[in-house]
Amino acid sequence: MRKLKTKKNKTKTSLKISACYMVKNEEKNLSRSIESLKNQVDEIIVMDTGSIDKTIEIAKSYGAKILTTTWNDDFSTPRNLTIDAATGDWLIFLDADEYFVSSKNIRAAIEKLSGDEAVLIPRINIDENNANAEMSRDWCLRIFKNVPYLRYKGIIHENIADIEHDKLNYTFGNDDLTIYHTGYGSQIIESKLRRNLRLIELEEKKYGHEIKHDIALSDCYAGLKDFEKSLYHAQKALNSEVEAVASQGNLYHKIINAMRELHYPDEEMLKVADEAIKNLPNLPEFYAERGMILCGLDRLDEAYLSFHKSLEVWRNMTSAVHEESYFASAVDKVYMRLAEIEAYVGNFKQAKKNIDTAIKFAPHNEYYLKLAEEYQRKL
Repeated sequence: MRKLKTKKNKTKTSLKISACYMVKNEEKNLSRSIESLKNQVDEIIVMDTGSIDKTIEIAKSYGAKILTTTWNDDFSTPRNLTIDAATGDWLIFLDADEYFVSSKNIRAAIEKLSGDEAVLIPRINIDENNANAEMSRDWCLRIFKNVPYLRYKGIIHENIADIEHDKLNYTFGNDDLTIYHTGYGSQIIESKLRRNLRLIELEEKKYGHEIKHDIALSDCYAGLKDFEKSLYHAQKALNSEVEAVASQGNLYHKIINAMRELHYPDEEMLKVADEAIKNLPNLPEFYAERGMILCGLDRLDEAYLSFHKSLEVWRNMTSAVHEESYFASAVDKVYMRLAEIEAYVGNFKQAKKNIDTAIKFAPHNEYYLKLAEEYQRKL
């Protein structure tokens, strides 16, 4: 393993941190993001790519250094120009719609990372249009050392790469570095996905195809409900020899979801769920997926056990599981299925208890409310 480049004669108290942003028309989000880290950084740099709202005015109110550039269908170039202007030892590069859950220990957490170069941090994707309900969790590279060989690559879905060495030296951050993300709520517009498709195709033509494109294309096509293409690209990425860092679970999710939408036989879907459990035993969602599939096969006893296993794994899940997870958005469905199974065998007391729990996670679901009334009448 190559020796890491580190700065000498630096103490923890002398560590300088720069917060960086690339923005366009982010007056709704930028202030919240800066507020979440302003007391933990030494400078704020904002690269604007053509805002016509109050974004720049907001950035200036925080004493940010303002840079401007023309947008040219390339996410990496303006990001790298921002890095060039930063003077910190470490950089925090957030999107405007991302913000730290807690700002108390950000600096302390970064000070402990002196032997690493880039940090994947926990991200909770929330839906602002649904009372900030958690949609999923993933890991994203948002913190890295300010060194010449770490720069963004890629026209879209850009990420930090080591441009001088074969492999990026990265680590995973702890819960102190958790961020919220609000950019992909229930009202995401189709034009954003189609823009992403166009830029992915442009990047492929310019630099050639990579497995990362298949991962991105699977996500895009799933959002556009083209499940044949989503399935194709997810399977291609999963079966490649390239490691899908912290996103293997997402690929299994896309495969199962596409197979379900395309009406694949339950037996084929069950094989995928079992494979996902084998490879990702600490993720709860695939026990739940297995339970759903087993219900379709009328193997209710097995489904019942699989649902309970998903809840057990979920309760014990920690940030040490370095994978994407969407189980939080499916908890209500698990309890609903458990309620239906209990009702099927005549145990309406437990059925009512389970459906009441489902309602806690989805209080406005009309089907759940009707089931609760039905089970109550049968007690």
